Amino acid sequence: MKRKDKETLKNMSEGELKAQAAELKKQIFQINFKRSTAPVENPLQLRNARRKIAMINTFMRQRELAKTKAEVKK
Repeated sequence: MKRKDKETLKNMSEGELKAQAAELKKQIFQINFKRSTAPVENPLQLRNARRKIAMINTFMRQRELAKTKAEVKK
């Protein structure tokens, strides 16, 4: 994934990250559905979408852990 993509994801809000993840999951479903009837033009789309979802989940988890860590310190 490009550094610019990672920075953009890092700067997104929680709601935006969830919306982005939902859109990517929808895209993966559509690609898999099309793949069942005909070969996909660009099979790397699936891999890139899955990796982007993983990165989004990582950022959301990091924020969650940072929030709980801050609460424990109080």
